[in-house]
Amino acid sequence: MRRSEQALSSLRQIGDEYAERTSKSQALMTRAAKGMPGGSTRSFGWHEPYPLVIERGEGPYLWDVDGNRYVDLVYNGLSLIHGHAFRPVVDALGAVLARGSAWPGASPEQIEFAEALLERVKSADLVRFTNTGTEAGMLAVKIARRATGRPLVLKAWAGYHGSYDDLEAGLAGQGPIPGRTVLADFGSVQSFERALSTYGSEVAAVVLEPVMYTGVVTPPPPGFLKEVQAMARRYGALFVLDDCLMFRLAEGGSAEKYGLDPDITFLGKFIGGGLPVGVVAGKSDVMGHLDPRHNQPMYHGGSFNGNLLGCVAGRVALQHLTGDAIARMDRQAERIHAALDEKASELDLPVVVSREGSVMGVYLESELPSPRQHPDAGRAGLFHLACLNHGLFPGSGGEVAMATVLSDEDVDLVIAGFGAALEDVYTTLSALT
Repeated sequence: MRRSEQALSSLRQIGDEYAERTSKSQALMTRAAKGMPGGSTRSFGWHEPYPLVIERGEGPYLWDVDGNRYVDLVYNGLSLIHGHAFRPVVDALGAVLARGSAWPGASPEQIEFAEALLERVKSADLVRFTNTGTEAGMLAVKIARRATGRPLVLKAWAGYHGSYDDLEAGLAGQGPIPGRTVLADFGSVQSFERALSTYGSEVAAVVLEPVMYTGVVTPPPPGFLKEVQAMARRYGALFVLDDCLMFRLAEGGSAEKYGLDPDITFLGKFIGGGLPVGVVAGKSDVMGHLDPRHNQPMYHGGSFNGNLLGCVAGRVALQHLTGDAIARMDRQAERIHAALDEKASELDLPVVVSREGSVMGVYLESELPSPRQHPDAGRAGLFHLACLNHGLFPGSGGEVAMATVLSDEDVDLVIAGFGAALEDVYTTLSALT
């Protein structure tokens, strides 16, 4: 076989194996595309040639409609920190479901959940519930604009804060929004200083996620977050921490880990225990704008805000996210990170792993791309399909995270699966060169 034919054969092999294993998913995604754009209802999770159709999840595992089992390593975009069908949540929901799901007044469970959140988010005096992290980000910006009387938001290029237009600026090819959103480079104090020196008198909020995760996993340089927080205050802006993804880094979230004191923290993802819940937690002088007892309170609606089921599931999820559980996830991620480095070195394959606590990104690159770059899509896609072929379910962009239900035996499976996937990719790339 000529070298070019060998290269094409190696390239096809990973894709062909995926297609053979997932024929029912392929047929269902063809059907799905007739009713939804591309067969999808969200951007995250779609990949070439077609994503899996999932039948069920339990613990750290997913099963597709073809009966293949996967160790889940992305947990629905980090929204299931205790894995799938977490028994304490399932039992708690079963105990209250017959009481209804939502009503306009508070419930004892809503009050208890608010109190539990305030015990963990030390910078906050009051909380307000929403339905998603996106809604929480929208409300946080709305509060900041009301509290300061200013129009602008300053955020990082490539920073992900949900689907609100003003917070999508700088993401997916979008630039700043005149009169609404200003952008600076994550990790660069100088870039944020330049933005604030130009627009500071108009900036209502500086919004940051502590670790960039969507696109390229990028931990903050030492001192960066605290310096930007101090800078925001010097310019009279509120410092808003998006902890939807990274509340997992410590019992008190990333504010505890990095020594921050945000004016507003917003939460989503796993804070609802697998149900759609968002939280805005902030200082009393800021959150007081929402108090209906005040003159001209800020309006904030939401039929399912603080609903019974979300509060019950969220309270249980919060209870089980202990310091011991966080430390265990961190150790497991460290072990996987070391194994990936070792296997890449053994194969002489360019692989870079970026990790913070229990989250990481795995990239087939010689060095970590910047948040504004994109890892090579061809190599990323090849690696992702190879992982699926070996029973692992990472994010399609190389995103990886731990869950509290992942056992050390599961970690063994993850290490073996990653090793086999890297070997497949090495064979393919070697044939192409």
